[in-house]
Amino acid sequence: MASSSSVLESNMQDNAQGTSTQETPAYEIKGRTMTLEEWDLTVQVESPMDFTSLSYHGCNIREYYESQDLISYFDMLNGPTYINLIRHFWVRAHVYDKKAAQLEMDEKVLTDPTLAGKTREEMSLEPFTCIEVRSSIMGVSVFISQEVIAYVIRRASEGSFKDGIDNNKKSPCNEIVNKIMFNSKKKGVYSDLTMEKKMLLKI
Repeated sequence: MASSSSVLESNMQDNAQGTSTQETPAYEIKGRTMTLEEWDLTVQVESPMDFTSLSYHGCNIREYYESQDLISYFDMLNGPTYINLIRHFWVRAHVYDKKAAQLEMDEKVLTDPTLAGKTREEMSLEPFTCIEVRSSIMGVSVFISQEVIAYVIRRASEGSFKDGIDNNKKSPCNEIVNKIMFNSKKKGVYSDLTMEKKMLLKI
């Protein structure tokens, strides 16, 4: 209580002297971005991965994930799932990308035409750095980016992706992939896969 009262006194003194600064609100009441209610969402909980049991039944695939440093990721999946928090997050989620960032700037200009041609920083907006999934949980803003996901699964945030999938029927890698997956130069079907390959595909 002593600390809170001292903060209150400090704020009162700042207001009296006219030196108070506008603080960013700690909570944000965010509306739903989906027409669904939270309780209408069915959360698909990840099935626990028991590499020891799989190995006992002749499917030793742990080494594939150990070589990629992903065992801690599976340990996390085997942990608890907070279904209500997930529902609360997703019904309020939206993708914040370059288009959304530009729309944010356009709205600022509509409100104040003198901002036309200004940078995001000059508009008092945070710089756009990456694509994020934005939402809130119980009023607390939550942003999820590639860097956040990489941090959680303890992996380096690197690599890139390209929108759209090219036609891969004539890819020079097809023969190698078919040899590894189906032990043949020609593409096979799911039933041609070994138990190990089927399990890797399922995961």
